[in-house]
Amino acid sequence: MVQPPDFESNNHSKVVCQLKKPLYGLKQAPRAWHLKITQYLHRIDFRMSKSENSLYVRSDSGSLIVIILYVSDLVVGGEHLIDKNMVKSLLSSKFKMTGMKELHYFMGIEIIRTPAGIMISQRHYISTYCISLG
Repeated sequence: MVQPPDFESNNHSKVVCQLKKPLYGLKQAPRAWHLKITQYLHRIDFRMSKSENSLYVRSDSGSLIVIILYVSDLVVGGEHLIDKNMVKSLLSSKFKMTGMKELHYFMGIEIIRTPAGIMISQRHYISTYCISLG
């Protein structure tokens, strides 16, 4: 093994790093990740939506659970907290997961919980990326 170009060290010319899991940064990484998570979701009875391949649904005994997958982020939603927590537990037993807390932002969409229900907004996206027409 040799040090890659532009990353050579004169002081440590014989030292190189060996990646244990070279997944990120490769062109096939997103495909490999999607295949791995899809296979596991199928194993725990989730089915991919026919119209949206980032949406997975599981319905058993009247309880609906959905998972939305975007690159390496995912959102777990459902009618019952116990069912959502069980799915999160299954996922975290198989994959290293962080940030499993209440959702506030996802893909530029702000999620606001009110006593009347859930409101979604793209206020931040509009104020940041859109030009004024006035």
